[in-house]
Amino acid sequence: MTFLSLTSLLLGKQYIGIEHFTLNNEDKIALLLVEKKKEGLVIAKKDRVTYNQKVADKWDTKLPFFLIINTNQVIQKEVAGTETSDEKLLHKAFPNTNWEEFYVEIWRLKTRSLVAITRKTYVDEIISQYEKQKITLAGISLGICAISEITDYVNESIIYTNHQAIAKEEEQLIISSTAQDEVINYNINDLEIQNRHLLAFSGVLRLLLNNSANSGSVTSYSKGLQDAWYQKQFFTKGLKVIIGIVLTILLLNFVFFTHYYKLAQESAETILVNQSSQEDVSKIKQRIIVKQEKVKNSLGKTDSQSSFLINEIAKEIPTSILLTELTYHPLEKKIKAEEPVLYTYKVITVMGTTLSNDDFTHWIENIERIKWIDKVLITHFGKNDLNETGFSIKITLK
Repeated sequence: MTFLSLTSLLLGKQYIGIEHFTLNNEDKIALLLVEKKKEGLVIAKKDRVTYNQKVADKWDTKLPFFLIINTNQVIQKEVAGTETSDEKLLHKAFPNTNWEEFYVEIWRLKTRSLVAITRKTYVDEIISQYEKQKITLAGISLGICAISEITDYVNESIIYTNHQAIAKEEEQLIISSTAQDEVINYNINDLEIQNRHLLAFSGVLRLLLNNSANSGSVTSYSKGLQDAWYQKQFFTKGLKVIIGIVLTILLLNFVFFTHYYKLAQESAETILVNQSSQEDVSKIKQRIIVKQEKVKNSLGKTDSQSSFLINEIAKEIPTSILLTELTYHPLEKKIKAEEPVLYTYKVITVMGTTLSNDDFTHWIENIERIKWIDKVLITHFGKNDLNETGFSIKITLK
């Protein structure tokens, strides 16, 4: 079975056909849930119950419902001919009728036509009952007119519904009332359909095909219901899609914002660290410059002072004394790696040889009289290996 592709996104994959019919003076409904799968249409669920103005709770009210009204409130009459004018067929079937008060559906066969009518107030009442249950109808048909959607797919010459027999041969009456207690199965393109749900399935098929040849005011009304269903689904699903898109955009924005915010934060922290490092480097440089100046001044002062002291000491040396070593601020111990350099502050050590003991004694006395010298200590005096008189003295400065 091939049917036209409707807006699948709007119509969905599941559809419910529901027939209202009268059996033994009691209003009943036959419900059929049809599902579209890859292999085709399948029957997902079915039921037939007494109608108490409420559809059973186990049916999903959000799905599209196609309504077949086939109760004793629907009058169906056959007329000869298949004129294209609905007015002519209506006049033949029900002359002198106020059509403003009725819904009409006409099924044209080869040589005959079937006209089904019912009062608008009756249809409006049923639809109102559905609206109270938050069920939105996607289509409506009267009597057995919807059976026109499947006659080409049924091989049997007589088609049975819940309480009617429909003859495919037009030489006899097309429709007749008959109470059919026995369940009859019909094979429609390898899909088994019971006679009890045949009209409900026909309604679903009309909803999917959307190319019914039937005419009348109820078909226009049904088209309006279908358009309203599509608009509602478009708004509902479109709103969900828009919300989904907006949420996706917001999520992406959040992800990108978080990512770049972290990068910006890390960059800001790096900049702050760099600025802090630069400030520290600048401070260190400034301290180094200050210390360099201090060292320079100190060295300059030390050099000047040491030069002055050596000159004062040297100018008092007699010709009989030869100095071999003079150390200003002598080291306390040998210099070693990774150890501080220790020296004796305000001390001068002098080593040399003398040819005259008297000259050495006078030289020591002269040095002691220098005002910036605190004391002079002879640390060594005696002959060396060369038979020279060697000496060493320690001069402590004030």
